[in-house]
Amino acid sequence: MDYSSNHITVVDNGPAAKAGIKTNDQILKVGSHKVDNWQDIISALSETTKDQKTNQAIPFLINSKGQEKTVNLKPKKENGSYVIGIHAPLKTGILDKIFGGFQMAANGALIIVVALKNLITGFSLDKLGGPVAMYQMSNQAAKNGLESVLNLMAMLSINLGIFNLIPIPALDGGKIMINIIEAIRRKPLKQETETYVTLAGVAIMLVLMIAVTWNDIMRAFF
Repeated sequence: MDYSSNHITVVDNGPAAKAGIKTNDQILKVGSHKVDNWQDIISALSETTKDQKTNQAIPFLINSKGQEKTVNLKPKKENGSYVIGIHAPLKTGILDKIFGGFQMAANGALIIVVALKNLITGFSLDKLGGPVAMYQMSNQAAKNGLESVLNLMAMLSINLGIFNLIPIPALDGGKIMINIIEAIRRKPLKQETETYVTLAGVAIMLVLMIAVTWNDIMRAFF
């Protein structure tokens, strides 16, 4: 992916395609925010939609084949965030693919870490997704083609890896935390203490899983 450019690739039948934006068009402005690269586009879209209560149309200034024009694009809300059906243009060189893969993984990890930080500072079940949300995302990715499915699988793998490092006793991060505590104390915890701590972590995870799944069902069907 070329994240240094503000040229885009448009997803078929997405909001951008329906608004008349085409692949290789150049986005110059999102709402009142000027953009120079892919990261600017993401940040501007997030800033523009953060206070939206409904799917309001956003003016996009684009350069299409040398001609500048403004199109009104209505983002689509999916799983608590707004999407417009575009992604960064794909470079096809061997080195571009290798470095692009690492860059996509790093950007995906950063997004997940920021989301976890926001979850901690302002906890809400609406910021989490369980099996029902996973089904909805998988279904949408399947409609958008193989590339979207692979992107989703990669993001889920990164998400799982980072989540597993959270210092909750039932996770690997919790085990690492216990090892650090033991290293500081210079003696191991009692086996009973470690067992109780681990069971408490499992209980927390089970309660959270049930609450998130119930919240997904309420959002999806009611």
